[in-house]
Amino acid sequence: MVALELTKRGYDVEVLKKKRGPDIYLRDIDSKIEVKSGNIDLAEYDCTASFSSGTSIKHGDFDYCVFVIFENLEPIEYLVFSCEELKEIAEKPRAYPVTQYPNNRCILFRYKSLEEYEKTFPRDQDRLEIEMRLHQSPEKFRNKWDKIIQNKP
Repeated sequence: MVALELTKRGYDVEVLKKKRGPDIYLRDIDSKIEVKSGNIDLAEYDCTASFSSGTSIKHGDFDYCVFVIFENLEPIEYLVFSCEELKEIAEKPRAYPVTQYPNNRCILFRYKSLEEYEKTFPRDQDRLEIEMRLHQSPEKFRNKWDKIIQNKP
């Protein structure tokens, strides 16, 4: 879906077939895209984009990340981040029980509202600034393909 959207926007898209590393390469602007997805309507799971230990962010293995949010099996939002915007996730890994798995500490959480996010993370030290920005102003990330487009020659 992300590759199709980028193709519609005029990019020369290559879907990478690797187990690790970015998912999409934009040949015309030499940019790598990481794609994440999550379901916002599953009561037993949080909607998250997992970056494991954060190595891919720290090393700049991708230029942009598109986090596709699903509800009732339908995509409801495409959140576009630069790798730079996600650095905090790698720099401030959170321990259990904030994240449910000790080896997966670099996670971006998405909730339906700022209130739901703040209820889930009542302590300021468990929150990330990028998550606060996302939940306070989701429109700054939603369908912001221009973050990528602005770099197109």
